[in-house]
Amino acid sequence: MLKVEGIHSYYGASHILHGVSLDVGEGEVVSLLGRNGAGKTTTLRSIIGLTPPKQGSILLKGEETSGQKPHAMARRGVSYMPETRGIFPSLSVYENLTLAEGRRPGPWTIPRVFEIFPRLEARRSNGGAQLSGGEQQMLAIARALLLNPDLLLLDEPTEGLAPIIVQDIEERLEAIKHEGMTILLVEQNFRFATNLADRVYVLGKGAIQWSGSTAEILADQAVQKTWLGV
Repeated sequence: MLKVEGIHSYYGASHILHGVSLDVGEGEVVSLLGRNGAGKTTTLRSIIGLTPPKQGSILLKGEETSGQKPHAMARRGVSYMPETRGIFPSLSVYENLTLAEGRRPGPWTIPRVFEIFPRLEARRSNGGAQLSGGEQQMLAIARALLLNPDLLLLDEPTEGLAPIIVQDIEERLEAIKHEGMTILLVEQNFRFATNLADRVYVLGKGAIQWSGSTAEILADQAVQKTWLGV
């Protein structure tokens, strides 16, 4: 589905990504782990086109997409949920969702996301600003799904949430995973990420420092301590 090869990305003169390479197979959930400042968000921004890499290659279904604008990537089937969530606080839950529905053909509709996120259906008339942090996160994920993506990019879906809400988000993403969605997940919560992921990449100092299966990283205490501080 996705193949990133040797990308170098910058913020101004600051060299953030140093030859990052990774791949995500169709129907796979892959987690990108690392400490704060490792370059995880920049990697997602590079893929979606918000921070285009100056070197390297990004292939989506075998076609080069490096340097394409975010709206073009969305049309190609990549949906991005940013760390900031990006919901419209003055609009209701339902209005937030209608902005995304029907943009791209596929199985995800508002009734279907309400099945996955019943709390959103219960709050459908509430404004975005009236939602709890967990509900706002659910709304951001649901809206990303309504673009009917082939690849879903999730940036820190559990940040700032209470443990009981994290568990709820995990269960919802498990259901989405079982629907066959391909996901690249950036996450600080090690247990959350490894519970969901099939494979893991560890990013440090702007480069991939380790990659392997979830079982392998769970067994590798040295990698956890050195690069993740677990």
